[in-house]
Amino acid sequence: MGIETIKSDDGREFVPVPVGKMEPGVKLLSDIYLRVDGKFLKYKAKGDFLEAEKLDFFLFKDLRNIYIALPELQAFMNWLRDLRTGVIDEVVEEIGEENRHLAEKREAIKEKVYDTFSDVEMDSGVAETLKEQVNEFIEEVKDLDISKAVLAKLIKHNDTMADHALNTANVALFMGMILGHGNKQVLEDIYFGALFHDYAKTKIPSEVLLNKNSSKYNQMMQDHPKKGASAVKRLENIRGEVIKIIEQHHENFNGNGYPRKLKGDEIFGLAMIVNMANIFDNTVMENQHKSKKDRYRMGIKVLEYDKGKQFDPDMVNRVLTGLKLAYGEFYIPPSDS
Repeated sequence: MGIETIKSDDGREFVPVPVGKMEPGVKLLSDIYLRVDGKFLKYKAKGDFLEAEKLDFFLFKDLRNIYIALPELQAFMNWLRDLRTGVIDEVVEEIGEENRHLAEKREAIKEKVYDTFSDVEMDSGVAETLKEQVNEFIEEVKDLDISKAVLAKLIKHNDTMADHALNTANVALFMGMILGHGNKQVLEDIYFGALFHDYAKTKIPSEVLLNKNSSKYNQMMQDHPKKGASAVKRLENIRGEVIKIIEQHHENFNGNGYPRKLKGDEIFGLAMIVNMANIFDNTVMENQHKSKKDRYRMGIKVLEYDKGKQFDPDMVNRVLTGLKLAYGEFYIPPSDS
């Protein structure tokens, strides 16, 4: 199959590369271009860095591809392949070589998350492919009888929305299994709901995002669970449980959450799991300047000291030991017996 190329006005040829394949914070091997109104504009030069907030900016602008000049394509794609291998290797250091296939699946799902989020309106076909990947991942996790701690460590903190979506999904799955959820459909609901919990944030206009102290920004943030649920509801074959997770993931146990100020048992239990995973991952990311041990300790502390305000205290108590074992210095490896 030939390479899709697009000619510029000056006769140069460019090739689209999915943004989901890019990694933030590394020196670019080649110049990268954006296509604006049919013209190719250099966005970053070789040797520049592509920051995490720039990747998120692409999401907010519904940009799925960057462009590479055709003569540089092969070297650039080899570089991306090596970069992806390095990212997977970092995760494997945490979860063990025997679980490399799970780290590879994580990266594949992350790329598809980006493709799904970067559509102006969510495409059922792309979302269905993502759903199939999630189903395969859940099937493998469930059947392999792996340590739950592997799921807890199947995360990567690059501070992008796509990585946060994956981190929240894996931590929520870990918490759900600790809480006794073993049914494949329930686990899929948790995972898919977590992946899409912040979908509507990617549709907030960039001018609003740049003014975080404005009332419009605050209102859009308050509305994102409801708007995200409405967008996902329009897709085919999406279960009501997934919609509930997205809509209720900011409802608090004491009734001070949003958008409906639900309280206690009024909140869907799987949404509360995603709420805990979301706050845990956000806390870890906010403490990136600290050591790995301390940033996870801060995430655990937020749950431990909640005392029934944001989270169901019974759920918190039941997941705390698992979190401490997964992220603490006293991690206990799975038994061979």
